[in-house]
Amino acid sequence: MNLLMATKSSNEVQNKAREKRTDREILLGSGGETKPRSSRNLKEIVAKYRKSKDASSPAASARNKRVQRQEKLEKISNDTEELEGRSEDYASLANEFLKKMEKRKWWQL
Repeated sequence: MNLLMATKSSNEVQNKAREKRTDREILLGSGGETKPRSSRNLKEIVAKYRKSKDASSPAASARNKRVQRQEKLEKISNDTEELEGRSEDYASLANEFLKKMEKRKWWQL
């Protein structure tokens, strides 16, 4: 009986191992060694990554990105200041309410 159970469990383990291998092969390909990508020549690389022939283009792009970041940071700063002001107003109202409630007796609530 134990031999039958041991054989059955080892068969299950082997089947699971086969399933894992097939899942891996599905995800990663044939499961063999991966081949290096075909080498590209200089013209293909330049054509893919070049945006324009103008040398000042990268500098202009960087400048535009910097201006956009600066605008976003200014907006965040303004939002932060507004939130800080609102929180201070809320805190002062809460303190006033607390003082008002401390002066009342329990039967006046």
